[in-house]
Amino acid sequence: MKKIGITGGIGCGKSFALEVIKEEGYQAIDADDLTRELWQDESVVGKIGSKLYEYGYLKEEFTAQAVRAVAKNAFKDMQVINALERVLQPMILDKLSLWMKEKEKEGEKVVFVIVPLLFECGLQYLFDETVTINVDNEIRERRLQLSRPLSAADINLRFNRQWANWARSHYANYTIENNGTKEEFKEAIKAFLREKL
Repeated sequence: MKKIGITGGIGCGKSFALEVIKEEGYQAIDADDLTRELWQDESVVGKIGSKLYEYGYLKEEFTAQAVRAVAKNAFKDMQVINALERVLQPMILDKLSLWMKEKEKEGEKVVFVIVPLLFECGLQYLFDETVTINVDNEIRERRLQLSRPLSAADINLRFNRQWANWARSHYANYTIENNGTKEEFKEAIKAFLREKL
């Protein structure tokens, strides 16, 4: 079974790409959805709280609400990000591995996985091929300001956490550009599927 990892910066259109891929009949999953599932597990939140306490971000008597409040602003502090990743990443990888094994048993020939920080976290080894979705920063910033309650400063902090377009394209097997309309992007995804599969 071929495993294809899809990445791209915040606001590049990964969620829309996932929808199109599913519409075309392929099995696909978003690692962010697995993360959201883990945050619903109170035992996981407790483990995250313990790690944040270890880093000095929480008092000994912490609540789930306090843990989530610190995590919400994690993008502003690399130490918090590191604490979250140390707890969550192994769990996400376990869930992802289980999902891929299930799909292989079901006879799937190819699966797609959206991984926002694929190269940043060194996870390209999990996949047979990688794809990056690139959007010019000015366009991404404009789209993000329209779709999410983020300030320009918050957007730039997130941009700085992620690799630049040229770096992702250098390491990815394939690049899909998304600087035009939604329909043009949809056609670009379909063209990739036709060409590669």
